Amino acid sequence: MVWPRGGWRRSSQYFAHRVARLPGTPYSIASGFAVGAAVSFTPFIGFHFVLSALIGLLIRSNMVASLLGTVVGNPWTFPFIWLWLYTCGNWILGIDDTAVAVHFDMAVLWDFVVLGVNYIGGGVIFGRWDVADHTTLVQLWHSMVDIIWPMLVGCVPTTIVIWMLFYFPVYRAVVIYRHNRILRRMKKTERHGLGPMLESAKEKIGSAAKSATRKQDETQ
Repeated sequence: MVWPRGGWRRSSQYFAHRVARLPGTPYSIASGFAVGAAVSFTPFIGFHFVLSALIGLLIRSNMVASLLGTVVGNPWTFPFIWLWLYTCGNWILGIDDTAVAVHFDMAVLWDFVVLGVNYIGGGVIFGRWDVADHTTLVQLWHSMVDIIWPMLVGCVPTTIVIWMLFYFPVYRAVVIYRHNRILRRMKKTERHGLGPMLESAKEKIGSAAKSATRKQDETQ
């Protein structure tokens, strides 16, 4: 199990800092990150980057933010996401889990995802389409086709809710971060810019007053 060297809290703060510093409007950053998070709640494992980039391009979101948003879907969260999508889809379709013989098999779904990504990646990049992998994929698909359909149905309302849950907090966080950064820059300018200027002006006024007093004394 991979554990962040600096701890989850510090890593999360650094990640949020990087997202807030991305170029673009608060809308583009927030909508992009929300798109990536929402796409993570779909069963299209291996295509989250592509889907988030296409949707982000369609709604004029920040592309980097949309890719960063996909980290919501990771090996720690995928099992819970898939189980939720399957349960939600069955509830929408009115299917009673106890009345059907289909059971959610996480191992089969994961094998299908990993083998499918390797098969497509090997074919597209290296031009090598393994017949044995294709046969295995077909067998896995037939064994899980009754699982995919409820997940596809369940991901529709889920992605809408997830987008809203991430968009508004990220938008507010970006606005607050940029406002505070402007205030910090103004204070820094006052401290390093106006302060020395005022001191220099005071010294010049003081020296001018002394010279004027000296001249007045000499004339007297």
